[in-house]
Amino acid sequence: MNMFRYAFSCVAMAGAFAVFCSSAEAANPGDRVDGLVLQNLDYTDHLQTLPNYDRGFYYSQALHIKVSGTKPIEKPYGKLLHLRADIAEFSSQAWLTVDTTGGKRDTVRGKSQDLTEDALNVLQTTLDNVRNFGGKVIVRICYDPWFDGHSNTTPEHKWVLRHIEQLAPILSKNVDIIVALEMGMHGAFGEMHSDTAITYPRVAEAVNKMLQLTPPELKILTRTGNYSAAVLGFENWGVDFHIDGDVFKQIAEAKGDTMYRVGMFNDGYLGTQFDYGTWGADCKTSICREEGVAWLEKYSINTPYGGEAVETANGYEVINTPEFLAHEGFRTHTSYLNMHWNNNLIDSWKVAHFTGSDYEYDGAKIDTLTGYKYIEDHLGYRFVLRESWLPDTVGADGKFSAKLKIQNVGFGNLTQKRAARILFVEDVGDADVCPSLDTIPLENVDFRDVHSRTVAVNGSDTAMTFDGTNELKVEGEFSGRGNYEVYLEVDGVVFANDLHRMATCEGKGDGVFLGEIFADPEKKTQGVAPGMNLRGVPRNLLPRVERADQKIQIRDSRALRDGTRDGRGDRIFRVNGSLLKSK
Repeated sequence: MNMFRYAFSCVAMAGAFAVFCSSAEAANPGDRVDGLVLQNLDYTDHLQTLPNYDRGFYYSQALHIKVSGTKPIEKPYGKLLHLRADIAEFSSQAWLTVDTTGGKRDTVRGKSQDLTEDALNVLQTTLDNVRNFGGKVIVRICYDPWFDGHSNTTPEHKWVLRHIEQLAPILSKNVDIIVALEMGMHGAFGEMHSDTAITYPRVAEAVNKMLQLTPPELKILTRTGNYSAAVLGFENWGVDFHIDGDVFKQIAEAKGDTMYRVGMFNDGYLGTQFDYGTWGADCKTSICREEGVAWLEKYSINTPYGGEAVETANGYEVINTPEFLAHEGFRTHTSYLNMHWNNNLIDSWKVAHFTGSDYEYDGAKIDTLTGYKYIEDHLGYRFVLRESWLPDTVGADGKFSAKLKIQNVGFGNLTQKRAARILFVEDVGDADVCPSLDTIPLENVDFRDVHSRTVAVNGSDTAMTFDGTNELKVEGEFSGRGNYEVYLEVDGVVFANDLHRMATCEGKGDGVFLGEIFADPEKKTQGVAPGMNLRGVPRNLLPRVERADQKIQIRDSRALRDGTRDGRGDRIFRVNGSLLKSK
């Protein structure tokens, strides 16, 4: 029914604070530009927590993988799962049980050996269950039995490398649901500490091996910036790990896309100004916070960053507030946090009033807006349709075009490419028939490029240099007949606008509503007046297309409610773009 070509552009609209909603410069419903009409829609963020499960607060769940007989996780605790799988039974350094009753002590340890087929199958079955549950997963694998904080459990380095070889195929097979691999493998909790076997060269070799054996879609995170620097080939990172430095630029050029695969997770997040040692205090020997944040800001643009926020240590600067995250979170692209740790801090966020002002999330106007609500809704990406421009009519030439403005108000961006498509759903009125559904895939459209805001830092001064407003243009050919609702659908992504869910015989979708068009392949494309076929109107009150001599007339018996026209029920007639009223 349609033949479609498209052009896609993503235009950074720097300094566009006043473009939408309340600005005097904002476009008004019915405005026309290049033959397109601004649709009369609700372009506000409706402040709902969205079911986008590749970001947000996660639930953690442990899986102790035995040599045989392990029961996989059948029901994940949540849609975003932090899977903590330990393979302690495959390390001779990991003790499993200790007899403390006196007399002869019988300590049972694991055995350094290949992962068994049964063990690998358990991991795969668990990931299958996450997929079937409709969830996403952050994976961490280590040798700490039951993730209980044991030290010195890492086996000989050759066995770490061997286990990576065995795990890589499973991780590669499941990149569709894996948000990130937190490259534990070493140390207590898989956090690369409390183990004498850990060295920077060993961690670097292990992570680089995993990078080599897995596809670029798999993002791999280390525990600190220092470890990531070692993975990327830096030796004197206190001196050289500066994104504008010559050494950094040389390494970035040599590493290419790998620079955008390697990130970090932070399980001491916001506990001190150093994040409990995550960032260095001596910038000559370690990566300090500003250098690390600047690296994440540029190179983790599509790589997840998150972890566990913690309480402030005694005597240190307090930065674990929603208002602090409302600034730095955009620079680090923070996309996930543990919803249960630190539980005292998380609980305090749930009762604290958010005092910031961030578009519709305005603490000065919403008394019930909590810090937790603000953070939960801004972790990762958050897309809001701010403008939709469509043609009123698609005629014999079949020309269809659209111009959209989508603002990403979240801390981060999409981390994996998602299929996108334009959908045309036929308006069949009250007829008891299935509407036709035309799907046009946008194969070259990549919503990872719908970036969030950027912030320039100059000492203590900060300024927003891009507010996250991205312009998308689509052009193509469409041949249909009658009225159509138009949607944009991105796999697994729900927009923050008020959901106007499309109803088809195949079920309901989560596409964002763009407006309506009228298609008649026997007529020339007409510039019919704005406001035709607004949504939310009973079928018997929808506009009717009539012929008046050689002219097209749209008869509309609805009361318009946008405040700009008579809302008392006047009949409104539109004849070739001219608006007339009659009682």
